[in-house]
Amino acid sequence: MLSYRSLSKRVRTLVLACALSATMVAMSAPAAHAAEGAITSPFTEVETFADEIKDYVGSVADKAAEKKQRKADRKAVVAEADKQLGVPYVYGGTTPAGFDCSGFTRWVFEHALGTSLPRTAAEQSVLGKKVSLDDLVPGDLLFWGGAGDAYHVGIYAGDGEYIHASTGGGRVMRATFDYFAPDFARRIM
Repeated sequence: MLSYRSLSKRVRTLVLACALSATMVAMSAPAAHAAEGAITSPFTEVETFADEIKDYVGSVADKAAEKKQRKADRKAVVAEADKQLGVPYVYGGTTPAGFDCSGFTRWVFEHALGTSLPRTAAEQSVLGKKVSLDDLVPGDLLFWGGAGDAYHVGIYAGDGEYIHASTGGGRVMRATFDYFAPDFARRIM
């Protein structure tokens, strides 16, 4: 994959080659006679081509910046979830004094990204887009139950682990799919 700097250097070289070619064409064109009308400048076409290249390079750079931001957002979500490890499980809990599963995910996304999630696991289970459990990235939400009626939610942390407010463990903890495997996942960032 080309870096932005490498791509930019190649584009400049291409633009210069096109400009040189256009200059050669312009210099070799016979003089226009009044009856033939004006000859359009090849530089106009080169400028248009250069503008198209700038637009393309800009869009590639924008996509790379968006991808970098999503990766930073995912890390921020997992880091905030990790800060809550050990907080006790409290039914209906929504603060570090005690969390239930959806109160935990809601807190994490609010404090990591400023994103407000609905209050219940069922409501959260219809957000974003569905992703395969084989294609998870850190920060994806994991659900138990069905879409629209999920009864538990956790946050994928990477490497086959997730972080959740566990009723069985009585606290916010890390777990693996071997411990308690989710039914599906949703990506909201």
